Amino acid sequence: MPRRVPLRSSAGAAEGILCAPSKMRCMPAWTIDRIPITSLASGAEVWLALHELRGRRGDGPTLGLCAAIHGDEAVGVEILFRVRRMLEAQDLRGRVLMLPCANPLSYAAITRNTPLDMTNLNRVFPGDPQGMFTERLAHAITTRFLNQIDALVDLHAGGAYPTVDYVYILNDERLSRVFGSPWLYRPQERYPGTASGPGTASGITRGQNVASVVVELGGGDIDQSEYVDRGVRGITNILQTLEMLPGAPAPPPPQMVLTELATIRPRAGGLLIPEITTLGMEVGSEAVLGRIYHPQTFEELEIIRAPFRRNVTILVHRTTDVVEPGTYGYIIGNLDSASA
Repeated sequence: MPRRVPLRSSAGAAEGILCAPSKMRCMPAWTIDRIPITSLASGAEVWLALHELRGRRGDGPTLGLCAAIHGDEAVGVEILFRVRRMLEAQDLRGRVLMLPCANPLSYAAITRNTPLDMTNLNRVFPGDPQGMFTERLAHAITTRFLNQIDALVDLHAGGAYPTVDYVYILNDERLSRVFGSPWLYRPQERYPGTASGPGTASGITRGQNVASVVVELGGGDIDQSEYVDRGVRGITNILQTLEMLPGAPAPPPPQMVLTELATIRPRAGGLLIPEITTLGMEVGSEAVLGRIYHPQTFEELEIIRAPFRRNVTILVHRTTDVVEPGTYGYIIGNLDSASA
């Protein structure tokens, strides 16, 4: 049986190296640093768990991995759970810092915004140590995580109901492409996107010339296994591209780069009956994407249509869902302005 030999890190966190008696080599083990944030009115302590793995193949870059900046995007937490298990036995060069649950209160409530102050964490970076709870959370993440890394993979998803599939091209197209999504998005001034502008985690890292990859993958009330597998493969590809893991990254699938995305938000809340449920599907002008009905009278309240001449579905509802006015209905890409 392997035995764990406790060590002490320079920061004082408990470490361990797994040693098998029949083998001369010891494998690197993860450490967890608990970052205190505050205590709530109930007395409950709020803290963040920052996981660290230092490789034994020598010096290399520090890759930061984070998920659940929005608490209703839970698939990213599972992706990092699987990555952490995979990397236990890998021959790592450099260092991995992992923040698997960046907004624990939002994660527990399954909400996009922090329930304590109803603030979107990904709009208040770099935060404020004297500000509202979410601003204090952003400040801790900035100082203890974002300021310590050489590359960032920020995992997002469609949320509790929608499902999404694309990767932003920000300041390192090579890393964005190697993640392996068939759909990439290069933000433009007219279509800036929502996960890469001022106040976002990737806005902080890009301001420091840190390679930043924002992934939008999975979500919805469906089985997430496909998206978890793709997320693990994508992060493995990035580790191999950065030469932190041995081997060559898997070649990406055929890819298209979008420069125009239309986010369609329902004007009325109610029962959404989707008519298009497939991601990456080309649909024509004015195609019906879904219909919203009053949940009591069953009156048709809204018909949601595709906005461009040639459209591709990037975020959809794959099941019948309850929607509120202004929530995410669909994200549609313009194929007429897309390129390979």
